[in-house]
Amino acid sequence: MTVALLPLGILLAALLLFGAGLAWARHRDRQEQIQTILDKVEPWAGSREAAESWYQHYPIAALGNLPAANLVAQGRYKDVIVYLTHIAEGGYA
Repeated sequence: MTVALLPLGILLAALLLFGAGLAWARHRDRQEQIQTILDKVEPWAGSREAAESWYQHYPIAALGNLPAANLVAQGRYKDVIVYLTHIAEGGYA
């Protein structure tokens, strides 16, 4: 009976490690996305702190009056980048 449980235990351990790896990769990607947004915002925000405040709190009318932080959490990072690119090219906010 113990011999039959060994492969199941190995499989469970592998799944846990794989899941943890996926969670870490998602976290790392999200952090990179946030840094990219902050890097785009900081020059016109005036400081990193102001850029972070904008990211967390400023409602973007063109994107449903949600701040960038909420949009990124919803998986809408590309929408925020398109918006910021539009603004950088002289478009209206």
